[in-house]
Amino acid sequence: MERTPEQLATLYDKFESDMKKRSRRFRLALAIDQFFNVLIWNGSQDETISSHIHRRKEKGIATRLDNVVCCCLSKLEYNHCYLSRGE
Repeated sequence: MERTPEQLATLYDKFESDMKKRSRRFRLALAIDQFFNVLIWNGSQDETISSHIHRRKEKGIATRLDNVVCCCLSKLEYNHCYLSRGE
């Protein structure tokens, strides 16, 4: 499927905005997070581990590992898995 020039412009603006508001280290950490989401959880390459776990918890299919990871992340940021939904 080919994108229209308007769709491409919107996409490029999003990329530029993302690079301005997020540091290189943050973007690298996000990429590593997404990599392990695919490797360990067989999740989407565009989703973080915590977002994936939140979806699994909402569906009622979270594993013990999911719950442990979410609990550990919540010690870093209160309610982290819930707040990361959609990332």
